[in-house]
Amino acid sequence: MPASHRIEGIPRNVEGAQQLWERDKYHFQKWAVELAEGFVTNRRTADGGIDGRIYFDGDKGDNLESMILEMKGGRSVGQNDVRGLRDALADSGALMAGLIILHPLGQTKERNFKRDMDRAGRVSIRGREFPKMQLMTVEELLESKRFDTPPLLGRQQTPQQQLVF
Repeated sequence: MPASHRIEGIPRNVEGAQQLWERDKYHFQKWAVELAEGFVTNRRTADGGIDGRIYFDGDKGDNLESMILEMKGGRSVGQNDVRGLRDALADSGALMAGLIILHPLGQTKERNFKRDMDRAGRVSIRGREFPKMQLMTVEELLESKRFDTPPLLGRQQTPQQQLVF
């Protein structure tokens, strides 16, 4: 990259997200968690595979529940990452878990990921069933797709929606 070229701002496409990943993995994780309408985990290391959380009302309406989020930006995402997230979900006290990946998986790998995630089962919240584990790409998040959860607490707009030009 020429010295006169400087990257600034919030990524608006997958290429920008890739550049952020290459430049600063922690800020990339933070950006992706916030794009998913989550709150970033304060710990930069030894976070137990939890990069952030999405919060929502539980069944009783007076209890706060969450979905843990893990971000993977590298190309070497594998089945062990799914198993690690399933273990983190079991240890976290959260009801759900979401895996955000930068690079799309091939058809076979995606099918295997989703099969393993389906093994975690479903959770019933306010009379509706939700998958306990879900997969989302950065591209899908940039297209305004979101994890299948009850209505979220604390987020009104994505970082992209907050920008005014």
